Amino acid sequence: MGQPNLSLLLVLLSFSTVTVCYPTGAPISACETMMPGHVGIFPQPKPAPYIIKTNSSSVKSGRPIQVQIVGPAYRGILLQTRTFAQTTLFGKWLQPPNNTKILACPKNPVGAITHANTNLKDQSTTYLWMPPDSGSPPVLFFIATVAEAYDKYWLGIQSAILYQYSVETSGVISGSIETSGANEITWATTIFTVTFLQFTKSLLF
Repeated sequence: MGQPNLSLLLVLLSFSTVTVCYPTGAPISACETMMPGHVGIFPQPKPAPYIIKTNSSSVKSGRPIQVQIVGPAYRGILLQTRTFAQTTLFGKWLQPPNNTKILACPKNPVGAITHANTNLKDQSTTYLWMPPDSGSPPVLFFIATVAEAYDKYWLGIQSAILYQYSVETSGVISGSIETSGANEITWATTIFTVTFLQFTKSLLF
């Protein structure tokens, strides 16, 4: 009787590992890929039912930015700040809200935030991000993997672009931004606008 019971226990433990994989946060391997590592489960097609809302569209050293995930209640989250064509994580996350924690990624131990359990989170959950003191690129964006359930998640949800604070950008871009896709057309248009303003300023002065 002992041997069959042991075999049954091993099977149940194996099943449990697959069905509740990473209930206490994304794995370190997700720092670059942002894949949650759910065995046999693939991302949901876009567009995602979530948008990333921020209380600012410009980045200024020493000024934190509030971030919220707006949409259906969710259980899993991996949230980072990046720039185009890079996996570098910029800035640091402060004071993780309830049911979340910092994910200590190898190249930036405070550059990612994830869930601490599978309790439901909603748009009242507010994340606080602090820009880097130096070395920040001209444009940044928040990017997230959001899991509504173990077998239902969306990959690569992006916020609107965040621009380095300056006199020019503060006059062009302001207010809270809500979007599910920071796109290169918007980026190029705004960069052109800022460049044009700088050019005009040089002619006048």
